[in-house]
Amino acid sequence: SGPGTRASFNVELSNNAAFSLAGKKVTLGDAIRLVLEQNRDTLSGAYDVAMTDSMSRKFQAKYSPYLNLESSVRQDKYPEAMGTLYGTEKDSWNISASIAKMFSSGTTVAAGVKHDYAKTTYQATTIPTNNGDSITLSGFGAPEYHQPVMFASIKQELLKNAFGYNDRRQVEILRNQGTIQRETIINYLAGLVVQVVVDYWTVVVNSSALENAELQLRETMRVRNIIAQNVRIGLAERFDLNYYNSLVASSEARKVQAQQQYRDSLRNLLQTLNLDDNIRIDGTAVLSGSLPEVNRELALKIAYAKRADYLNARLAMKNAQLSLDMYENQGMPSMTAELNVSSLAQQQTYGEAYSDAASATYPSWEAKVTFTYPLDDQEQKTNVRDAGFRLKQAKLQFDKYQRVVRDDVTTKIEHIDTYYRIYNKAKEITQQSETYYRRLLGNLRRGRFTAAVVKNGLDAMVESRQRELEALIQFNVSLLKLDLAKNELFDKYGVDVNKYIPAGK
Repeated sequence: SGPGTRASFNVELSNNAAFSLAGKKVTLGDAIRLVLEQNRDTLSGAYDVAMTDSMSRKFQAKYSPYLNLESSVRQDKYPEAMGTLYGTEKDSWNISASIAKMFSSGTTVAAGVKHDYAKTTYQATTIPTNNGDSITLSGFGAPEYHQPVMFASIKQELLKNAFGYNDRRQVEILRNQGTIQRETIINYLAGLVVQVVVDYWTVVVNSSALENAELQLRETMRVRNIIAQNVRIGLAERFDLNYYNSLVASSEARKVQAQQQYRDSLRNLLQTLNLDDNIRIDGTAVLSGSLPEVNRELALKIAYAKRADYLNARLAMKNAQLSLDMYENQGMPSMTAELNVSSLAQQQTYGEAYSDAASATYPSWEAKVTFTYPLDDQEQKTNVRDAGFRLKQAKLQFDKYQRVVRDDVTTKIEHIDTYYRIYNKAKEITQQSETYYRRLLGNLRRGRFTAAVVKNGLDAMVESRQRELEALIQFNVSLLKLDLAKNELFDKYGVDVNKYIPAGK
């Protein structure tokens, strides 16, 4: 039924809560999957979960190999006075290709090849000699040549960030931060699931409130008719009839209000589930009516193993320690060792040039060490101090959440017992109030009770029926909240939340 039409609910007691949707029984596990598939907030939150590893992935970019390509073409024309030494015209081009990669060990490796080509047109120059002869020079350089260079280098940090000391810790910090975000969002999604189930039960409560409002209207009209009859035969005063006419009007207004509250709650549920207004939500609401056995120590053990806030506090403390280690390491001197090797060749043909370069006929190498140390780095000292303070803060937060988890689980267990007792008392009150009203109504026909007394009995019966259902639902909510406090909701109902998280490349 749509928001404008009331669904009729029956309540059935079972150890496994469920409800009816479009004529099908929906267990809590099914309801959780429905929320993950339909609710816009949970669908949006799933993308947030998928993006929690973004910072870690971005950091890995520094370890990606980089390919560098470069090429140029050049032409030079020289004055005649430079013709013998430089030539009158020179055409040249060069091309280079190299690849470099940094590793998490702090090692940087690069290798590549560079090729230069030049063709020079020289101006012939005649130089006279002392004996009257002359010498003709066509130029001092090779008119055409290929010059390849093959090179490789390796560089390693030996002290600060030695062999990737800080980088590895930075990667771990980013992964932990991603885990913290992920668990926080998944815990939020679990809360949304619980809220949707509670929204459904709110529809049940409001439907019951509407039924009770209709019941109260019917019974009020019934009592008014009895009083009208008693007035005619002299067993009641006319002002009693006036009083009940006002009660009938009041009951009609209460029914209209209950109808609107029901429509509002139903529309809210359909919006949350992103379902069409015309879908049927009716049938039987299955609620648990038995008190489960709860082992407090086991519940605490599960909570400490799964609770997002507790686990996140522990990861935050670990991150604070890693940050302190990093800043302390940054106070060390920087000392890098570097080795560069290359092989040069120059020939008029490609083949001969690369043959010489590959055989290292003309090798070159260089080894160097660079040492750098700031004598008074106030920034680094401040970072170490602040990191130490943040570690102490993280330890305080971890201690806090140890207590928070313990108290929360204990409270939720107590709520289960408390609301179960309230529910049983509410059942007893309903039974007594219904019996009282039936007997009271029978004596009203004989004029033995006033209209006010009957009105109070009717109000007590209607209210007790409503309070019993509300107590039953509150008891079921307390069961769900214990699962939420242990962060066991998805596991308990066999829901793999990872199936609903988008996969990224």
